[in-house]
Amino acid sequence: MQPGTVSPEPDRQILRYVPFQSKVTQGFWQGLSDLKLETLRLSEDPLDILGYFAPSNYENLSPQFQIDDESFRPILPASDTPAEAARRAQHEVPGTLHNLNSIERFAAFDKQAAQRAVNQQIWQDIRSGAAEAHPQLLQRFLLFTFADLKQFKYHYWFAFPALQPPAPFTLAQPIASLVNAMGPAVAQQVAAACQSWRERAHLQPQSNGSPGERHSAWLLLLAQDGSHVTHHPLNSWQQVQQEAARQQARVLLACDDPSASERFPGWPLRNLLLLAAVRWGIQEVGVVCVRCLRGPVSAQRCLYVHAHMPSLPPGWCEPDGCPSSIGWEVGPVPGKLGPRVAELASSMDPHALAQSAVNLNLGLMRWRAAPALDLERLTATRCLLLGAGTLGCAVARTLLGWGVNSMTLVDSGRVAYSNPVRQSLFTFEDSRGGATPKAQAAADSLRCIYPHVEAEGRQLTVPMPGHPLTPAELSQAEADAAELDALVAACDVVFLLMDTREARWLPTLLAAAHGKLAINAALAFDSFLVMRHGPPPIDAGFMTSREGHPRSGRGHSAQPHRLGCYFCSDVVAPVDSTVDRPLDQMCTVARPGLAPIAGALAVEVMAAVVQHPAGIHAPALDTSGTRFGGSGGPEEECSVLGPVPHRVHGRLSGFTQHCLIGQAFSQCTACSACVVERYKQEGWGFLQHALQDPKWLEDLTGLTEVQQQAAAAAERMDLNRVGSLGSLAASDEGSEGWNAL
Repeated sequence: MQPGTVSPEPDRQILRYVPFQSKVTQGFWQGLSDLKLETLRLSEDPLDILGYFAPSNYENLSPQFQIDDESFRPILPASDTPAEAARRAQHEVPGTLHNLNSIERFAAFDKQAAQRAVNQQIWQDIRSGAAEAHPQLLQRFLLFTFADLKQFKYHYWFAFPALQPPAPFTLAQPIASLVNAMGPAVAQQVAAACQSWRERAHLQPQSNGSPGERHSAWLLLLAQDGSHVTHHPLNSWQQVQQEAARQQARVLLACDDPSASERFPGWPLRNLLLLAAVRWGIQEVGVVCVRCLRGPVSAQRCLYVHAHMPSLPPGWCEPDGCPSSIGWEVGPVPGKLGPRVAELASSMDPHALAQSAVNLNLGLMRWRAAPALDLERLTATRCLLLGAGTLGCAVARTLLGWGVNSMTLVDSGRVAYSNPVRQSLFTFEDSRGGATPKAQAAADSLRCIYPHVEAEGRQLTVPMPGHPLTPAELSQAEADAAELDALVAACDVVFLLMDTREARWLPTLLAAAHGKLAINAALAFDSFLVMRHGPPPIDAGFMTSREGHPRSGRGHSAQPHRLGCYFCSDVVAPVDSTVDRPLDQMCTVARPGLAPIAGALAVEVMAAVVQHPAGIHAPALDTSGTRFGGSGGPEEECSVLGPVPHRVHGRLSGFTQHCLIGQAFSQCTACSACVVERYKQEGWGFLQHALQDPKWLEDLTGLTEVQQQAAAAAERMDLNRVGSLGSLAASDEGSEGWNAL
């Protein structure tokens, strides 16, 4: 017993109460998980949240105190969604959340100190009169949590502090139903007045247009003959008392009661009675514990409590003191205080579990390693994978790791018996019988691994320069080219992962024509190349605004040094590289570990570009630190994930890796302005000419002239060499003569 407390009068029965039982929805736990990942991270600072309770509406239902996804409204952006009818019937109560970082911190945290802080808040609200204006302040609560996000297990413990008076509140007369205490006629009048009060909040919206505040406690002025009842706010106590004396009426205290018990009121009455004793100095008060029955207030279910207040000793809890409190929730063991555990894994949809687990792994990156990482931009990136072989499988699996949710895989082949051991998305069953198309099998496998991914497979042959088409094949090639163009236009990133060099020509051209980021990966026996293509040429028309001014993504309007594409280092057009190849050249023969390395690097280069402020215009750094490309703005210095290379050359023999830079070639057969502009103007007509006659591409881009100039230079070098040899021979003859002499 705290200092200043006294024992209750022995002839009075102590007033007892039914405590709250917490009800935590799955939406609250999901909101807490998101809040910890996105905002709190390792912070254990206390947070303001909201809880909700309502008067009892059904018999035999425990008094519930609910928290849900809307409990985070004090710390999250407000929603414009109107409250549901069930929520409008509830009282909004302020609370404090302490979310701890480990189960050890949860067990050892000084909960008593946090409880004392809330006690002080409630006591101050009582003494200042704030609780009379806003009775919900009397029900402040505490919540301690530890969220095990990997196991979807949440430890929690509620406290509903009830300040202890110097002696318990007692009953001046036994508790009875409102009808038995006042008679049916008066009870109906009182119930009607309480119903009117509860509806009053919706009739009087606040000045900002939001619904009016519903007070959980109020005053009733009951005429002496019971013929008339009016309701009044708590903070009008003095005026109501004066009016009661003038009318010789009774003043009653009313409160919404969450308890369904016929013998005991609910927990909110405790602090309300203390407020009446401290603020109004009264010795007794009649209390109407308001309960409903499937909606409206029920006179039969309401309780009437005639409470007797203890005398407050002079100077009790003044000037800076504060009463102690009780109110810790009972744990899973009946009658024993302790925390509870919510295990959601068994009740959650497995697909939702998988998505939440993936988001957790990604979110942890931002806690310390990369706080500025924009995961939403990465997961929303639409990727087109051209080639579903060894590289395509490696790239797709790494994209899953980054949480990329949209992938389209294109391949013309079927799963062979040799594929499953090297290509991680296929199984032996895929190669049996007629063999499953690679693109379809890869997409199916991705959905099996991660059901949330939107994976689509397309069986499509990419038209290639130097591969002559018969008249019968032209229409199919035209349809394939149109389908590929549409796929590139609909994606954000194109991965070039095909077997041959010429198969990459058309996708390179389409990426430049549509302004898409292209990532190229190619393998040799023990070496690889991973590179990103530079932005499209400005003078090809893609980067021109309606007013005729050059423009580019994210505010970049110039190309002082444009990075090259896969074909910018060529001085000849791509041709058929599959002619007269032996068996070892008909398949990709590479060390098994090479494709996973190159595939992972290709995705990491993409991720770095997507995170870079300049996007596709990001400058490149080579191994020596030399910078190339971009417009030179300060925002281009680095990606959240570090500098973005242009070309990464690696070799397993010696385990070396180098970053190189290549400038765009103005005569490139794939990304130069004249090629891109010609394709945009003529479409299939241009492609048909280029596919049938690669030499025509050389003429169009000026490569023919470059070749002629190179040949002429080589011829001059040969003539000069012959002349030098003649002079040398004459010198030798003279020497021989000199020696003979």
